[in-house]
Amino acid sequence: MFVALNGLEQVAWPEGITGFEIDVVLNENWPHDLPFDSDNIRLHCVPVINLFPLEADPLHLSPLENEFLLRPMRIQDGHTEIYSVDNIISSRHTGSQAYVPFSSFRHRGGMLRHDAPERYYHTRVKRGPSGLHDTWLILGGDAFDTDRMLEDETLSLSLTGTNGQLPRKALQSTLLDTPVHASQNVLRVRNLCAPTQPCYPPARDRFHWRVLSHLGSNFLSMMDNAEILRGTLALYDWTESEMNRRRLEAIVDVQHSLIQRFERGFLLRGVDIQVTLDSNGFAGEGDITLFGELLHRFFALYADIHLFTQLTLILQPTGKCLQWTEHHSQRVPG
Repeated sequence: MFVALNGLEQVAWPEGITGFEIDVVLNENWPHDLPFDSDNIRLHCVPVINLFPLEADPLHLSPLENEFLLRPMRIQDGHTEIYSVDNIISSRHTGSQAYVPFSSFRHRGGMLRHDAPERYYHTRVKRGPSGLHDTWLILGGDAFDTDRMLEDETLSLSLTGTNGQLPRKALQSTLLDTPVHASQNVLRVRNLCAPTQPCYPPARDRFHWRVLSHLGSNFLSMMDNAEILRGTLALYDWTESEMNRRRLEAIVDVQHSLIQRFERGFLLRGVDIQVTLDSNGFAGEGDITLFGELLHRFFALYADIHLFTQLTLILQPTGKCLQWTEHHSQRVPG
C-alpha cells in the first residue's frame, strides 16, 4: 500500500530544525496476527506502472473486414504491446467524427437504453504468432454501419502502451540503481522488488462475448443476487489468485434499496447497496476495506448515470458495518 502524506509544506517549522516525528494513532487495536514493525515502512517510495502514451499507425477501413489489427506507430522492438485504446477520430471528405468506447457507458442512449450509439468501438486481445499479445479493433454503431459502404474512412488512434513482459525479464535478477537528473538535482532510483507479470485477458472460448453481455446487463439484477455479482467480478480477475477466489466466495448476500430525496430543489435518485461479506475470506479489515473500495468504484461505473450509489458492507460474524459516501456521476447524459 502507498500513502501520500500531504500538508507538511504548509507547516511553519522552527529555524534550525533537523527532524520531526509523526505519530499515527489507530482507532482500534492492531490485529495480533499481523506483525508490524519499522521494516514494514519505507519513506520516499512510489508505485511505478509501465504505461506510456503512443500513437497507432493510421487505419484505413475496408468494408470487407470486421476486425482490424492495431500496430504502434514506428515501434517494432519486439516487446511493445497495446494496453488500451484511448481515442479514435475518423477522417472523411465530409469531416471528422469521434468513436466512443463500448464500455464507457457514455455513448448516446447508454448501455441500459434502447437507442444504439452512432459510432462506438471495443477491442479484443489475442496472442499473435510472435508471442506478443495483439490488439484487434471492432467498430459498430448506426452511423458506422450506414456510412462504411459510402466513402473511404481513415482512423487516427491514440493509445496507451506497455513493454509487456520486458520489465519482469530485465529486472528479475537485476537491481535498478541509476542516477536520474531532474530539476538540477541528482536522484538515485532503486527498485525494492521485481516487476510483477502483466495480466492478460483469458484466451478461453467466448470470454470476450461474456464480457460484452455483462456490459449490457441490467445493473439492478446484480444487486439482488450474490452469485451474479461474484460471476461478474470474476470476469475481471485474470490473476488466478487463490486470495481473489476466496474474496469472491466471501460475498454472502447482496441487497439494494432505492433512495429518493429533494435537495436544492432537485429530485435525487439513488440506490443503497448492501453487501454481506464473510470476514474469514480476507486477510484482515484492511483487505476488506480495499475490496470495498473496488466495489464502490465498480458499482459507480455500472450504475445508470441518473442514479447515485452508496455502498454498505456488513461483516460476518461481527455484524460490523462499513459505509462509503455517496457517489454521484459526473458524466453528462446524452
